[in-house]
Amino acid sequence: MKMLIQIASVFTFLYRGLLQLARVVASRTQVASWSARDRQKGASALEYIILAATIIIIIGVLATNNTVKETLEAAFEKLFRDAADMPAGEG
Repeated sequence: MKMLIQIASVFTFLYRGLLQLARVVASRTQVASWSARDRQKGASALEYIILAATIIIIIGVLATNNTVKETLEAAFEKLFRDAADMPAGEG
């Protein structure tokens, strides 16, 4: 009888240990998946920030470059002048 109780206690110990191990693995897997999602959100936000900064830099360079500025101003002035000169009903 004593031997049977010892065997049962060993199996109980093993069962509890395996159950705890399964809980730890499941918990870490869930946390790892959260971390991956959070890292992806962070990467996406960083990509948008870099894209916005690049656009702002390009606009800044174009606004301060006199050749580009004059060319753009001339193009828009011509566009608006042509639109204003167009007779009503055309287009």
